[in-house]
Amino acid sequence: MFSNKCAACHSVKGVEPGPVGPNLAEVVGRMPGVTKGFVYSDAMRTQRQRWTPERLDWFLTDPLAAVPGTSMSFTGLKSAAARADVICYLVNLGRTAR
Repeated sequence: MFSNKCAACHSVKGVEPGPVGPNLAEVVGRMPGVTKGFVYSDAMRTQRQRWTPERLDWFLTDPLAAVPGTSMSFTGLKSAAARADVICYLVNLGRTAR
């Protein structure tokens, strides 16, 4: 699911940003709006809760409603199973990086 919906904009390798969005390597547990090398919207920089699986689910359901003013134009993953797949991938990706 990640490669179909997210990889066009986000990288998970190294530390450089993706072609359009921030790098998502080790995103789980990180504060929003802090990845070096990426310019975030003011709306994302003001988020004060770390990315947990639950918070990622909330955001990925409808990014534009979750964080009004975000520069992410993706309309979200309406399928709970699709969101779970992406979140599981990101959680496991963070575990393998350590």
